[in-house]
Amino acid sequence: MANIIRCALGKIKRRAKMYVQRYYDRFPFLIKSQPKGEKRAVHISAFSYGNAGDTLLPVVLRDLFNDTIGIKQWRSVDLHVEVRKSDVRFYNKKDFVVIGGGGLFLKDTGANDNSGWQWNCSIDNLAKINKPIIAFAIGYNRFRGQDDFEPIFTQHFNRFVEQVKFIGIRNHGSIEKLKKYLNSDALKNKLVYQPCMTTLISKIYPHLYNYRAKDNCVAFNCAFDRAQLRSSSDQYLHAIAKVAKSLSEKTKIRFYSHVHSDTLALKYFDEYKVDYELVEFKNVGQIVECYSQPRLVIGMRGHAQMIPFGCGTPILSIISHDKMQWFLDDIHHPEWGCDVLDSDFENQLMQKSHSLFDNYEQCIDDIEEAKKMLWSVTLENMAKIKDILK
Repeated sequence: MANIIRCALGKIKRRAKMYVQRYYDRFPFLIKSQPKGEKRAVHISAFSYGNAGDTLLPVVLRDLFNDTIGIKQWRSVDLHVEVRKSDVRFYNKKDFVVIGGGGLFLKDTGANDNSGWQWNCSIDNLAKINKPIIAFAIGYNRFRGQDDFEPIFTQHFNRFVEQVKFIGIRNHGSIEKLKKYLNSDALKNKLVYQPCMTTLISKIYPHLYNYRAKDNCVAFNCAFDRAQLRSSSDQYLHAIAKVAKSLSEKTKIRFYSHVHSDTLALKYFDEYKVDYELVEFKNVGQIVECYSQPRLVIGMRGHAQMIPFGCGTPILSIISHDKMQWFLDDIHHPEWGCDVLDSDFENQLMQKSHSLFDNYEQCIDDIEEAKKMLWSVTLENMAKIKDILK
């Protein structure tokens, strides 16, 4: 009976993923546009309606490729579903394969014994893919104190880097961590910096919104997944709620939920009697619109810093994962973060939040200057990929 139930649940899960993939094939763009170019691409990603960042980033990736390379057809494949021989045959009928973006180098999301990271493809089946593989804007997502990858990861990652034609890593911190698993300088040198395309929303969609026009509000986001790896105490959540209460005395407060578990933070807001509006994201257009509006976003998730930054919105990052600081280091604004492990966390968060909010127009100028560098890097990488695909 247990095996029958597991089998039935497996079929339901696979059908649900196929539905999501088909949705992305029918509605793959943030702005409706006609396909251009001749290339047909397989896009392997974590297509998801459960996480706002994973919902938006495949769409923005496709629009970036459409605008810079020209794609005739996209076909979506969930990277957590095991790659079979029939899938390899399907890939080899297209012009190239894109994997990304997202923090795909993580062992316990989509855990599998084939690769040790999120793409569930064996080394044998990887070797049988004969079309160019482009890994784009992917990151090393291990949490602080989390167990290291299983041995298969090192073996698979070396073979993967050897085979791919381009591997873009979304921050320099990830590059340095991943180099430690590679067996040669030649492979290490293949890792290229490619920021997440969500950091470039205003560049990819320049006419979608007036990105300088901001509402008199501050938006918060808190993450509750793997809470035990973020901090051994909930004191930082009390501190965040106190800051929200303080800011509410001069502006409106919104709480942006990327996944439903994020709303667990609201019990702390309620404890301190914070007057807030809860916003739960429903679609990609809403995500971009909402992150374009505030004068400041105080966020704990990677995409609660990258998406608002991409929309020209000032950010203050709550750092409970190293990737948050790595992004701030890459844009040369390490001061736009407060680490939950810092003994002075509450005071730092209070001071920085008020300062950034009061000086949001200068922050917008700083963001635009930083974004020029990210855009230049991206256009250079897209030119390289275009040459690869000739």
